[in-house]
Amino acid sequence: MRALIYMMMGVSGEVIFTAIKYNIVLKHDWKMQGFTQLWTMPLYALGGVFILEPLSFAMSNFHIFARFGIYAMLIYLIEYLAAFFIYKATKQRPWDYSKHMWNLHGRITLYHFPFWGTIGLVFEMVYKYLINL
Repeated sequence: MRALIYMMMGVSGEVIFTAIKYNIVLKHDWKMQGFTQLWTMPLYALGGVFILEPLSFAMSNFHIFARFGIYAMLIYLIEYLAAFFIYKATKQRPWDYSKHMWNLHGRITLYHFPFWGTIGLVFEMVYKYLINL
């Protein structure tokens, strides 16, 4: 059940983020049309249950800034590896950040660091809520 919640949160967050970033900020278009990809659904669901939950438990006594940085770096690693393996399997790039400053092989960009750290901390709060239901 938690995996489904993580998947819905991730997909919803991504659709909102892309609607704001690509439409409002870049195109000044207020239609608020966001997007995601089917590839992300298992990443959000399984990554939440098998990676972020154990990490959240293990880091429960860490300072918030340390947790923020660790979450951001771990999500970067997951994003990079997912893009790498999806490309190897399909010869298609699931996302391409090559036009962004400070990107690594077009698979990740430093631009997202504050978002990934914040997502990790939000995930932590949701996880604590869900295990106490």
